[in-house]
Amino acid sequence: MLNSAQVILPIDWVRAELYCQITGESIESIYAHIRNSDWAAGKHYKRTGQRTLWINIKEAQEWIKKQPHVETVVKASQKALKSVPANDEQACA
Repeated sequence: MLNSAQVILPIDWVRAELYCQITGESIESIYAHIRNSDWAAGKHYKRTGQRTLWINIKEAQEWIKKQPHVETVVKASQKALKSVPANDEQACA
C-alpha cells in the first residue's frame, strides 16, 4: 500500500504496478480481469508497450461499483436452492 505521505495527482491512467499499490489488488487479479474479458481494452486497461500495462483508475472503480455484493449473490443462490423441489420418490416412479 502507499505511504500516507505520498500524493496522488488527479489522473486517470496509472501503471499497473501503481494501481496494485493504491488498491491492494494483485497483478494476477488484473490479468484475470483482462483474461476473463471483465475489463475492456482501451477503456479499463491499455498496453503501450510489450511490458507496459496501464489501468484507468476511474473506469476500474466504475466497474467495481457495478459488481454485485457477495452477500446478495449468496442469498440469491440460497433462495434458488430452497425453491428447488425435494427429490420426490413418487415423481420418479
